[in-house]
Amino acid sequence: MALDTAKKNKQKQRREAQRSGSRETVELIFEATARILAAHGRAGLNTNRIAEVAGVSIGSLYGYFPNKQAILLAMARRELDHLRDRVKVALAPAPGDSPIDPARRAIRALIKGYTARGRVRRILMETLFSMGGHEEMARPVSEVAELLRGRAGDLLPAEAPSPSEMRLYVLTRAVDNTIRTASYENIDFLHSTAFEDELVRLVRVYFLEP
Repeated sequence: MALDTAKKNKQKQRREAQRSGSRETVELIFEATARILAAHGRAGLNTNRIAEVAGVSIGSLYGYFPNKQAILLAMARRELDHLRDRVKVALAPAPGDSPIDPARRAIRALIKGYTARGRVRRILMETLFSMGGHEEMARPVSEVAELLRGRAGDLLPAEAPSPSEMRLYVLTRAVDNTIRTASYENIDFLHSTAFEDELVRLVRVYFLEP
């Protein structure tokens, strides 16, 4: 019995070590890809270069991804998840966090998410869209809208009426598209308080309208 338990523990430890090693390798590949895209764009990207910058063998890279397109798609999907998670955290602050209202926190999270490594993110999203991933691109915004619907009483002004599905759809897409477009156009006021204020005003006025 003791020998069986020890054997199972060793097997578990090996599996955990393998998973940890796999995650580290994938992270190295993602980071190398991002660095190449930031410096040289899509034209400068190939699997040999990614492997070289990542410090892994080309065989190891192909063990995780069949080609560079698969790497870009995996990175794009992870980026969407990260953006969604940032906004969700902003809408559900922990005790002791800054007393900034949820709309402003969420807007700041979106601006930060869209502007981090802007050139790299744009290439990732273009790749996902070109591969028919437009529904995937809309998923994070849909999930945020569902979160708002479920927690409307906590997140919206007390005097705001209960938002309909259509109202949440219009508002979340309006805010998301405005910030995304502003980041792609690299407008001068993207990080300004005035731009943030206008978006917060949009949210408040829209939800307070009967």
